[in-house]
Amino acid sequence: GGGGGGSSSSGNQLSTLLGVFVPVTLAIFGVILFLRLGWVVGQAGVLGTVGLFVLGYLVVTLTTLSISAVATNGTVKGGGAYFMISRSLGAEFGGSIGMILYLAQVFATALYVIGFVEALAASFGTSGGAYVQALPNVALVA
Repeated sequence: GGGGGGSSSSGNQLSTLLGVFVPVTLAIFGVILFLRLGWVVGQAGVLGTVGLFVLGYLVVTLTTLSISAVATNGTVKGGGAYFMISRSLGAEFGGSIGMILYLAQVFATALYVIGFVEALAASFGTSGGAYVQALPNVALVA
């Protein structure tokens, strides 16, 4: 029995801009950039800040083109980016790039948490409210 029917793959195809460029840009220019933008302009100046953006977008554009070139070799299945890279470039490159992707996610998560806490502290302040101490305040004497 042919239960597959016609292949309507037009519903889940994304362009290079929406499928790769926008997610990579959002990952690189996350919450920390927008919390620190005033500080960056103060330190580097307006032209320096624009130069940093141009350099960042150049890196994003090259990354987008590289991912698009690798992605055209086949469909991405259950493993996501790691599956695509390891099947296109081999297990050695896939493993090393997979570790880099893992570390990038770890650092991105830490920066997002820092940004979230800073936004909360700026909105609600750092004093007041109920303070719960989870651990006892005991000094260890050697």
